[in-house]
This record gives sequence, C-alpha cells and structure tokens, in this order.
Amino acid sequence: MPQQPQILVIINDDNASQDLIDRLEACGAVVRTAPDCLSAMAIVKSEDLDAVVVADCPGQFDLGDTTRVIKSLRTDRYLPVLAVTETCVEADRRSGILEAGVDDVVPCSVDLETLQYRLHAALRLKAVYDQVHRVRTELDHTLAREAALLKQLREDNRALKVRSITDGLTALYNYRYLMEWLKTEFKISQRYGHELSMVIVDLDHLKSINDQHGHPFGDYVLKEAAVILKQCARESDLVARYAGDEFALVCPRTGHKEVQTLARRILVACRKHRFLAQDECVPISLSLGTATYPDDPEVVSPELLVFLADQALYQSKRQGRDNTTAWHDIDGEMRIAIRRNLHGPSHTLLTDDPRSRLELAAAARLLAPCAQAAAPDQVEAHAPARTDDA
Repeated sequence: MPQQPQILVIINDDNASQDLIDRLEACGAVVRTAPDCLSAMAIVKSEDLDAVVVADCPGQFDLGDTTRVIKSLRTDRYLPVLAVTETCVEADRRSGILEAGVDDVVPCSVDLETLQYRLHAALRLKAVYDQVHRVRTELDHTLAREAALLKQLREDNRALKVRSITDGLTALYNYRYLMEWLKTEFKISQRYGHELSMVIVDLDHLKSINDQHGHPFGDYVLKEAAVILKQCARESDLVARYAGDEFALVCPRTGHKEVQTLARRILVACRKHRFLAQDECVPISLSLGTATYPDDPEVVSPELLVFLADQALYQSKRQGRDNTTAWHDIDGEMRIAIRRNLHGPSHTLLTDDPRSRLELAAAARLLAPCAQAAAPDQVEAHAPARTDDA
C-alpha cells in the first residue's frame, strides 16, 4: 500500500462527505472530492489515482452507472472502486453493485480500523494488477522486438539466398543454381520420360567489343543479352549465366524442333535489338548450341547434356557465328570423334552409376555405321580450346 494513496471521493452530501473524508485521511490517504460523475470523470482522466470511493446517496445518481463510467476511463490500468452504502443493503442490490464493477461494498457505519483494512486490501490488489500490467507490457515490448528481429532475419536470409543463386551483373541465375536445377529436371525427365533440352548461348567477339568500346559497354551488352533471353524464353524455362560471355537455358518438356524454334527466335531478337554505344549502333551476334534428352542418345547425365550443347555451340562458331546448331545435326564423324574422349570409365563427365556407362556404350553402338564409314586415321578428338576472342 502506498504511504499516501491518492483517493477520489464522489459524494454530494456535505455532512456525510466531511465525515468520510476525515476517516480516509485518518487512514493516511490524500483525498480529492467530486460532487457528481461528470466532475469525477475529469479528475480520473487527468490524475493518477489509487482508488475511487463512491458514496451511495439515494436520489442523486446511480452508483452502478458511475462505476461503469469510471472503470471505462482507465482501461490501461486497474482502478479499484469502493462503494459506501447504507448500513443495511439488500442482497439483490449488493449483487447488482458488485456486477457493475465495484470491488468492495463498505457500510457507512464502518469503524476506522475496518475501513483501513478494506482500503488496504483494495490497494494491495491494485499493486498486484499494476505489477502484472508492467510485466505484460515489458513482455509485449520484448515480443515485438523479437518479432521485428525475426522478420528482419528472415528478410536477410531471403536476400542472402537470392544473392547466392543470382548473377550480380545480369540478375539471372548463376552457374551453381543452374546445375542444381538441371539435375532436378533431368531426374524428372528420366522418371516420367519427358524431353529436356539445353541451350548454350555465347556472345560473339566480346573481347574485341570490350577492347574497342570499353568494359562498361561490354557489361551493358551482357545485361541486354540477358533481357533478350528472358523475353524469348518461356515461363517454364530457366535462364542463367553460364560463364563470362555465355548463357544457358534449360527447357523442360522441349524436343528438338521446339528448342530449335526457341534458338532461332533468340537469334532474330538479337539481330533486331539496337546495342548503342554513344549513339552508335554496334552489331552484336550470338552463337547457340542445343542438345536434347532423350532424343540425343549420348545424353546419359545432366553434365553430358551441357557438354553436348557446348560442343554444338563450337560447331556454330566454326560455321561463322550468328547461328544455331543442334547436337544431332553435327556430322556423324565429328560426333564420334568428340565422343571418343568419353569412352574412359573414369571420365569426369560420367557419373558413378555403372548404368550411365552402359547407356553410353549403347549410344556408341547406334553410331557404329558412321564409325565404320570414317577412316580411322582421319578421325581425331575434336574439342578445340576456346580463345579469348571466341
């Protein structure tokens, strides 16, 4: 109990008021008075009170309504209300007063000691409620901070995840995410017999463009090429930056004809696009290579799908660039020459699964007629190293 509790007394009888005030002050309280409910409302709103004592004077104002109004003004804290009534109060009336929100009913003839005990009990209950309210407020603030920190952590993790799989220059997916997604799609294609195509795209003469117009223009070309690829690809296709000047597209449920249509669409879009360097239109061309599972029997792993599409890209460059080539359209002798380097069981492009080597051997038998027609001394492994000016 506070040493000097602040108590508001609502009473309109001057004689009874003075007697009640004297007894409350004798209990050590600092007393404020109000003649009616409206005056009391202003005091409750403006001052920090510890309790309210309402005298039940017949014919003046309703004690229950006054209690409800006082309680509604301080929903942020607990404010005990004591009702001082006549000596004899009927049970129904006493029940109605308590249901209105009064915390205790004290008869007007109560002695000083009993009044002090009742007031002390009400103030002790208020202290407990105030402590609970403070703890709950602190807990709410702590939970709000934790929720804000958790939200920020999730946003940061989401941003880090995006950055970990995104190329910083072109905003396309990077090589790591490309290979993870390709492996997943390859397993799906194997399981359900769907077609899966791969497109490798290379910017022609990017080194010469950088030397002639500067690296900022080269970065601009890469970003514009990324936009062209995204516009030409389907929503189900994945577009990624494969290497420095190379891009890759993974096309689920796409066969030879469909992927060649996509490749030609990319070539046409690039030819129509204006790459401007200081108001000068710089001609930019692309070379593309494609491979398809399972139409190309050599494709027995995701890595081989990429490898064969890359070899088809080399063929486009050998044919003069600004072109697209499918792996199955390459001359049979050249395909056999490229595949001779994959016969070793320890080759890095072969998976650890022995079934992959069996499938590759079966693919070799499909090309046996071409191998017999080719002179052995004319067949050489054909996988030329790419120059910086490719």
